[in-house]
Amino acid sequence: MKIMYRVLVCCLLWLSMSCENAPSGPVQDSRQNDYALFDAKGGFHRFSRYNDQKAIVLWIQGNGCPIVRNAMSDFKQLVADYASEPFVFFMLNSQLQDDRHEVKEETQAYDFPVPVLMDDAQLLAEALDITLTSELIILHPTTRNVLFRGPINNRLDYEAQRPPTETYAREALDAILNDTPLPESTAMAKGCTVSRRSQMREETFTYTDDIAPLLTNHCVRCHKDDGLAPWSMTDYQTIKGWSATIKQVLLSKRMPPWKADPHIGAFENNFSLADSSAYTLYRWIETGMERGAGSDPLAELPQKTEKWPLGVPDTIITLQPEKIPATGIIPYRYQTFSLGLTKDTWLQGVGIQPGSTKAVHHIVLTNKETNKKSRVVNRPARPWTDNYIALGGGIDQNTSFPEGTGVFLKKGTQLTIQIHYTPTGKVEEDVTQLGFYYYETPPEKEFYALSPSNTNFTIPPYGEKVALQVADTLTETIDIHYLVPHMHYRGSSIKMSVVTPSGQQNTLISVPDYNFNWQYLYKLKQPVRVEKGSVILVEGTYDNSWQNPLNPDPSQELHFGIQSTDEMLIGFLNYTLVDEHKKTPIE
Repeated sequence: MKIMYRVLVCCLLWLSMSCENAPSGPVQDSRQNDYALFDAKGGFHRFSRYNDQKAIVLWIQGNGCPIVRNAMSDFKQLVADYASEPFVFFMLNSQLQDDRHEVKEETQAYDFPVPVLMDDAQLLAEALDITLTSELIILHPTTRNVLFRGPINNRLDYEAQRPPTETYAREALDAILNDTPLPESTAMAKGCTVSRRSQMREETFTYTDDIAPLLTNHCVRCHKDDGLAPWSMTDYQTIKGWSATIKQVLLSKRMPPWKADPHIGAFENNFSLADSSAYTLYRWIETGMERGAGSDPLAELPQKTEKWPLGVPDTIITLQPEKIPATGIIPYRYQTFSLGLTKDTWLQGVGIQPGSTKAVHHIVLTNKETNKKSRVVNRPARPWTDNYIALGGGIDQNTSFPEGTGVFLKKGTQLTIQIHYTPTGKVEEDVTQLGFYYYETPPEKEFYALSPSNTNFTIPPYGEKVALQVADTLTETIDIHYLVPHMHYRGSSIKMSVVTPSGQQNTLISVPDYNFNWQYLYKLKQPVRVEKGSVILVEGTYDNSWQNPLNPDPSQELHFGIQSTDEMLIGFLNYTLVDEHKKTPIE
């Protein structure tokens, strides 16, 4: 009895300690002024991810600035002394003349202790009125308001230095740490002047000349009546009314939702916003939103998407109706259907027409009966992932295979479709249609799928920065055309690379701000040739903590599974064989 009592006490004690150690919940955060930037090494940082800290500390950096280089020892010491405290430190570069590669070289030469955030569009420079390098700015972790700005200490002046007698930054950090009022300081930072676009010339941005064309090219594809977005960009007055929201999603890089690193890979379907365009839109909002002369360009655009952008299909399949609840996490839905093929056929492309465009998150179309063994790796083919035909997600609902390539379908083929729905706040009914386009004569090459997949892993409860990877070694030389990095809700970053037989690693795509809600078929402008013996490497990082706003339940231990509340690490890709001969005509 005593033994049972002791065991019970130990169990209760363990449970009590576990409950105490488990994080209590997400930090309350409005996500306003939620600044987000790439760093010089290709990482991505959204400031609300650090709202569990006491403060966010920025030190303004500029290549070649002698005061920055001289003060680097002071900054390094500051970072080291507060390493165990709840602060996150960054350097910030808003210089027009410095690019990512140059800053990376400076980082290595001077051994920077923390990431350098690249403010290429100068949105942070505008929002925080940054004018000098070597200035230290401390932000509140949830409001991102400025708590302190000034020099680290008083050691440096222009062309002069002396032993420090004031430690402004330390006093401010200690006050924040101890929840005491911050000391008042009028000390001015000394540094190199940051040249700002807004101060170089008079800006006369107008809606008709500058903003409407920009929105047409990058935003209206979703922001129309039958688009994915919840509101439509129909005219000047609508844009003006939504301008405060537009400003916030620009600062947080939530929109446009092109998630791939713009410095890696070139993609024909890239709809990301260039830094110059982001600056133009931001400054137009900040300077009064002048309309300009002429008619309203957005009012003249059609608000309905063309039903079959690839042309009238050879075959149209209408799926069975699916009822979608107003709220909750919805398991995948599956349907299998016949194309009614009376002979072997070559597929040229697929069009997907969701009945409820706002509820359909993504669609996977596959032929589970083909390619039981992969053509290019020494393992059995996975029915779903290695034999997919088309992926529809976001705005990419139509797939036309590269010229001279096609997917082979045997007579009597049945296909299976997987549909993932997201609730819209009201009950919906979806009747999706699929359009199939066939070749009259066989293409020169078959268009294959390969998907390195990690199906054996564990992500612990509340795990942060959990790294996983998977690799496939090629037995043939291939040309890669399309890429789809794929994870679920806990995924935070993912990249796909090629490791050559000599050991050189070349990144094909990097998505450092992965978001399950925005997944695309990334179409390479030019196919990438990968030699036999090379490795396709997929690397993913997961955040199963409360700091991940998409996480439905951080207390869960996660494993591979097909539902979005499980996890995946998959690198979908489409390829052609370099040595494959032209197929014989279909009889």
